[in-house]
Amino acid sequence: MAHLPETWCVPVVRADFRDDGIWERLKDEIVSPTEEGFVAGVEFVEDRTLIDLSDTAIAAGYPRAYPHQYRHPVVFVVDAVTVSLPEHPLLVVNLSDRDEAGPFRTLPRQVQAIENNLSLANMDFFEFARSAGPDGVFRGF
Repeated sequence: MAHLPETWCVPVVRADFRDDGIWERLKDEIVSPTEEGFVAGVEFVEDRTLIDLSDTAIAAGYPRAYPHQYRHPVVFVVDAVTVSLPEHPLLVVNLSDRDEAGPFRTLPRQVQAIENNLSLANMDFFEFARSAGPDGVFRGF
């Protein structure tokens, strides 16, 4: 089972270490305000135990511990797929023990919307998951 990092803000976990430049660009893009002025409340962490794991293994490894044992409803993961694809879609893992929706991917510029809405309980994880495209990537509503 993957270790849930103790962070004040929603974690963005680095699980692929092949390209420091992409990691830095993703961090910059995620913390940049949206056109509407929204900012993602995230904290960047690194977890080398996730190297070379598939997205399925990563998602299955995180316990569904929110809200009883964990303070965040979701974790974003920068894995090998994120680094290798041109749009750099992050893996979004549901941590809620109340919502059965499975993981999906999102563009870096959508992290703000997902984090803000889930952290405020304005929307549920499944609303984003079901709005992902046929390729499993959420690009916005």
